[in-house]
Amino acid sequence: RILFFRLARLINSMRMPCLMLMFMFGLEMAVGLPSPLKISSFHRISPTRGGSVKTSTTSSVTKTSPGRLEVGIFFGIWYGLNVAYNVANKKVLRAVDLPWMVALSQLIVGTIYANVLWITNLRTKPKQYMLCLKSAMPIAVAHGAGQACTVMALGAGAVSSAHVIKALEPLFSALMNAALTGERQPTLVYLSLLPVVGGVALAVAKDLAFSPLGFGTAMSSNVFFAARATLSKIAMQELYTPLTSLSPASLFGIVTTAATLLTIPIALFIEAPFALSRLEATEVCRTRLTIILLASGLFHYLNNEVMYLTLRRVHPITLAVGNSIKRVVLVIAALIFLGESMQPLAAVGASIAITGTLTYAILKQQLSC
Repeated sequence: RILFFRLARLINSMRMPCLMLMFMFGLEMAVGLPSPLKISSFHRISPTRGGSVKTSTTSSVTKTSPGRLEVGIFFGIWYGLNVAYNVANKKVLRAVDLPWMVALSQLIVGTIYANVLWITNLRTKPKQYMLCLKSAMPIAVAHGAGQACTVMALGAGAVSSAHVIKALEPLFSALMNAALTGERQPTLVYLSLLPVVGGVALAVAKDLAFSPLGFGTAMSSNVFFAARATLSKIAMQELYTPLTSLSPASLFGIVTTAATLLTIPIALFIEAPFALSRLEATEVCRTRLTIILLASGLFHYLNNEVMYLTLRRVHPITLAVGNSIKRVVLVIAALIFLGESMQPLAAVGASIAITGTLTYAILKQQLSC
């Protein structure tokens, strides 16, 4: 009887992750159907001074606007997965202080998911798989380090505070783009980042649960994820590289797989000596802890999958607005589901930072065209 009840509890706890997994497999199959935005394009290569080549793309676009209900469903799923990931991640870290192992486990779940899609032909497998992994290593370094820093930030401090600090990521992206690609934005775009910096500073200054480790790792994750975005952009724009022909979703799968391979020895070196003792000391049922950990990895990867599917259906500015609202949703979810608190001035600072991020995204899209 005890075995039966334990089995029933296990099945019940696995219900939501399994339903989400089946739903996403269904979406993957649906992606093969006609998309609301069809773009047929060809690349033209023309010589320039110095013997270099210049590529230009001519596109014919046939657009059928998706319904508001469809877009709303995708945004709702995206927000739900973000909330589920952050709540599950925090519960795991409260139970066992092993951020590197948690980050590694989440990367492994994402790697399994991506490769299952390729093996089952639900997504076209990269033709030069091993070459793609090798080419993606610089991006994978940034992705693995960014994931580890994010997990450490969410474990060391409040989830709400971590996401307010992560609103600074556009600042680091702008600096990284300028440093690595020489891309310059109009002055007004850079000035729009000042409210973001001021808002984060106010929120951090009034955070009663301020954690230096949480602040440092959240800022580090901003740097690493900005580097990941810039390196991914460079890789997909370069000519004659294995990564050029990959879709954004396939590139993310390759980068996740490569990041997993890189993170395994680091996580084992840092936390393996004391991992078993900390697992034995936890008061949470190990089976339940394992399920929550696997679910957090699944929610994390599916969050990115849904983001790509959403981007196909909306304008980038709409996605930028949705991303800003997502941070508000995450802060509110942390207050409700995790019992966190936020001082009034800290809430004002967070609002300024999130609004500044939205303003930056809109100005960048409008003035950079």
